[in-house]
Amino acid sequence: MRVLAFAPSLRAVSQDAGGIATEGFPMKSCYVEGFPTNITIPVVVAFCSPDGTNYDARRVIVATSPDGERVGTLEFAWEWPDDPALGIKFRVFAKHLQMRVQQAGIYSVGLYESLHRTETDHMFPLPVLKRDPAIQKLAKP
Repeated sequence: MRVLAFAPSLRAVSQDAGGIATEGFPMKSCYVEGFPTNITIPVVVAFCSPDGTNYDARRVIVATSPDGERVGTLEFAWEWPDDPALGIKFRVFAKHLQMRVQQAGIYSVGLYESLHRTETDHMFPLPVLKRDPAIQKLAKP
């Protein structure tokens, strides 16, 4: 199975006709009102695989704090039938990862084959910062 896309987004919604609609993809940073807090991050994940493989696919998204502590996990699985007309199959998801942020810093959002894996080729650095009210006031018309 090949990962075609993996990154947080400001907004990601699954479409009835297939695919997803996004805004702010990829998300370059996340602002919160204060710490500690719980946040939900939309994550876009897209895969492809040749027919004849990966019928019962499973993956895990894990968020890690700047200190290396796990602060959120999301496990998902899907049945993935072959597409004989194409010889290859595609799947895209808009998943919503809940995570606890204790402090400002660069968090990591990774895609793993299982909850027990510790290494991945798919890691996204996500700076989480406290919103500055002075900047917010300047941005208003």
